[in-house]
Amino acid sequence: MEFKALLADRTPYKKFLILVGIALISAVLFSTIGGLLAALITGIPVMSDPKALSDTANPAVIESLKIIQLVSAIGTFLFPPIIAAWLFSTNVKEYLGVVKKPTSQQIILVGILLIVAIPFINWMMMANSLMEMPASMKGIEGWMKEMEDNAGRITNLLIKTNSIGGLLFNIFLMAVIPALGEEFLFRGVIQKLFKDLSGNIHAGIILSAILFSAMHMQFYGFLPRFALGVMLGYMMYWSGSLWLPVIAHFINNFLAVITTWAVANEGLKINPDTIGTEPGQSAMLGISVFLTWSLLFLIRKVSEEK
Repeated sequence: MEFKALLADRTPYKKFLILVGIALISAVLFSTIGGLLAALITGIPVMSDPKALSDTANPAVIESLKIIQLVSAIGTFLFPPIIAAWLFSTNVKEYLGVVKKPTSQQIILVGILLIVAIPFINWMMMANSLMEMPASMKGIEGWMKEMEDNAGRITNLLIKTNSIGGLLFNIFLMAVIPALGEEFLFRGVIQKLFKDLSGNIHAGIILSAILFSAMHMQFYGFLPRFALGVMLGYMMYWSGSLWLPVIAHFINNFLAVITTWAVANEGLKINPDTIGTEPGQSAMLGISVFLTWSLLFLIRKVSEEK
């Protein structure tokens, strides 16, 4: 029996449910594989005693967490969209949008965009963190803050390293894999399904960006991550190439990893998370907003010309 394009005639809604099912099964399977590998490599009894991972002062525990994170990310984000594209289309590369390659001009503009947008993104992060829920939802707000703190603590544990080898692995774990996996899933498949479901590309971009931001389970970073998702979605739409948002996603995460490492190990005095939000930096913020929108317009223009 030929399985390729077996589900091509399903409705966008059914395809989305199929994708979710594939992602859930794959996430469980690869998380289990990651736990087994971590136990085999580090000796930490991850599968038999999950509490063993709470001893974060033990370097072997951090190594175990990194192995589990790496394998789980591949299984949750990268594997499912490839399988889904294979089931939904006779041409997997064309379905995912990886046939076209972005130009060097597009890549340079995207790189500049993600640097000049830092103050604007930081301001959105600050505004997001100041939002408060009604008194009747204080319990939910407390849970959300706890989730945010735990996610930040785990990220800091994973990213902490004082060696070049550790830095390179962190770049692979937190920049390369998320850029490939999350873009293949959200811009490669989900954005396409939402566009088909709504009949409108702009709705598809916005809906996939909402899901992209919500998936991270970091509620006080929802707004800037949603804005990033929208920008990545339009990069895909304008360029017709999934590789442009993949590169943009990589640059965004790479900057976060390298600046965090520089602050911890090289004594970098500037806090990259507060640029544009400090008193007296309103002009910097205004310039950042202006340049961000200008560069987005320019990326669209260059992509349409191509």
